[in-house]
Amino acid sequence: MKRIIIAKLMVFWLLGIAGAQTRSDVCHVYVVDVAQARKAAESFRETGSAEADAKALSVGQTIFPEFLPVMGEEELTTKTYRLPGSSLIITASVYYTDESMASSEGSDSMLVGVVMSPQPQQNAISAESNAVSEVTYNGNLDTVRAKKYVRVKGLLYLVGIECRCKEKK
Repeated sequence: MKRIIIAKLMVFWLLGIAGAQTRSDVCHVYVVDVAQARKAAESFRETGSAEADAKALSVGQTIFPEFLPVMGEEELTTKTYRLPGSSLIITASVYYTDESMASSEGSDSMLVGVVMSPQPQQNAISAESNAVSEVTYNGNLDTVRAKKYVRVKGLLYLVGIECRCKEKK
């Protein structure tokens, strides 16, 4: 009898863990050479191959590897990347708080920020000349993005951070 009770408790415990999958945000940083992307879009001809078409339309785009920000109150995650062909650094940050923006859906919020500068920044959200977005952080949040146009050596770039917020661990 004792074994049956222990077995049932183990099953309930395992079901509790499986049912308690937590949400995990997945973010990435990207940069687009606007002139190259525009030229690719203007000369694009559909080939019938989704893979070939996607490759043709991605000319001028660099998408850096995805990362999982540390989730929790007052948690800051910052990543840095080098702008391809340049010495400039892209700094991207994600920050969670419950103190800066109240809404009818609660006080939790998420901030994402990105900045391009000669040196890595500790926090893209508070850096000068950045792009920042703050959103109410609740179960309805799907995707958040912050982006900015930056001119480097006469070339125009679009740099941004995007987080998908409905991923499951």
